[in-house]
Amino acid sequence: MCEKAKTTDVRYLVVTEISQKQAYIFRSNKLKENIHNSMVIETVLSKEYFEEKISSEIYNTTENYVYSGGGHVILEFSTFEKAEKFVQSLTKKIHEEYDELEVFAKIEGYDEKRAPGENLKNLTGCLEKKKALRSSAFHQGTFGIEKIDNNTLKPEMCKEDKVRLVKIKDKVNYVPIGYKEVSQFEKLGGSKNISNFIAVVHIDGNAMGARVTDFYKEHENDTWDIFKKNIRQYSESIDLDFKKAYEEMTQVVKANLESGRLDSLNLDGKDFPVRKLILAGDDVCFVSEGRIGLSCAEAFLKALSTKVNSADHQGYSACAGVAMVHQKFPFYRAYELSELLCSNAKKYGASLSEDGTGKELSCIDWHVEFGENKDTFLEIRQDYIVNETTTLELRPYIVLAPDPIIQKDPMRQYKNFKKLIGSILSNQIQYSKGRLKELRNVLKQGEIRTEYYLKFHKISDIALEAYQDIYQKMTWDKIGTGQGLERKVFIRTMDGKTHSLLFDAIELLDTYIELEDGKEDTFNEN
Repeated sequence: MCEKAKTTDVRYLVVTEISQKQAYIFRSNKLKENIHNSMVIETVLSKEYFEEKISSEIYNTTENYVYSGGGHVILEFSTFEKAEKFVQSLTKKIHEEYDELEVFAKIEGYDEKRAPGENLKNLTGCLEKKKALRSSAFHQGTFGIEKIDNNTLKPEMCKEDKVRLVKIKDKVNYVPIGYKEVSQFEKLGGSKNISNFIAVVHIDGNAMGARVTDFYKEHENDTWDIFKKNIRQYSESIDLDFKKAYEEMTQVVKANLESGRLDSLNLDGKDFPVRKLILAGDDVCFVSEGRIGLSCAEAFLKALSTKVNSADHQGYSACAGVAMVHQKFPFYRAYELSELLCSNAKKYGASLSEDGTGKELSCIDWHVEFGENKDTFLEIRQDYIVNETTTLELRPYIVLAPDPIIQKDPMRQYKNFKKLIGSILSNQIQYSKGRLKELRNVLKQGEIRTEYYLKFHKISDIALEAYQDIYQKMTWDKIGTGQGLERKVFIRTMDGKTHSLLFDAIELLDTYIELEDGKEDTFNEN
């Protein structure tokens, strides 16, 4: 109802969150500052920060902390006055230390007539209304004596800023033991003369909102104290499971480093080519050397599929968007692009799902940005359109899904793409890179022009090797009948459009390294 809280309620719930988090984190083109800004967001709404910065007379973790999840923190207080003092103390402290952060909080009395989950839905709904009604935001401007950063046009970070950060104890390692986290894009392993790309990877869990609603319904008869314990376990399990998936992904990278598979990366000593930026619940963002970004995203999705939440005993699926951009590309735009790609992968997954949520499958989409700097997703994909019914890219791809889902759109399996580009890079499909890159431009002219090009240069067999050996199982009943095997470069998919089987692989010939994980593609259907 979002009415003014009564001072006679049994307890008072507080929700607080930081608004415009991505804009704050990714406002700089310097990885070091993005890392610091991410750590600030992680710090200011943590139990550790509350304990260190707020008087023990106002806040006590055991009594007041409920849980953290979905980008916000929920707390409870026995009186309205205590809740109000907490909000005042917290917002004042954050503004003093990080004046550019936009923090919101809302206090609501707990209605005993409602189920616990309904109280939380009301609380977060009231916060959203409060955010929607904001008319302005005020921040301390420059005094005119600070050194201004050329990229952000804001005062440069001073050494004292780092001192304010509160140490948060993590249960996982973000880089394998013996390796170093890097704080510069140049140290991720790219080379100016070979590959100057970085990959910005955004991963988001599927149908997590619907899952929370189901959790509320399942526990609607819990007392508040029991519900608190359950929702905290549920939220903490999500956070830990996603972090464990990230840790397992880094172990895959480590194994490939030590096997020599990543020797082409220009790494200095024990610098690690992947750097975490955001890892909060099911919201994930990391940056890597450009050539391994896709493989890292795949490794994360596979690792996540093996996890089961300890509270609701269900597994996870997620979608990934990978933006491959030059190191000097505006980083905030790169992050926005990765979000758009992740959203497109989710939309595709939902179209295959029985209930429209996409919870049964994990998908991936990507884009190589050559400097066009388009604003919308439609503009980004505009260059791939051949005509009204034909487009070049085949992505998004299905990384993991039950077989009945895969059979709805079998051509769009990520393992097919991997096999094709792997065969080209390993010379199992033996054509010169120059000829293939030229084919990329010919594909843009459509099926007929492509067919002429393949015949003229006597490379028509690539259509057989790609389609019949990789995308389509060989039909042995045609052998010896004189019909011949099908040779296709374009294929019609579930969306009713015709797509190229070759374009995605050819476009990434200089921007892809496959990571070996030693595991088969499986899907956890828990």
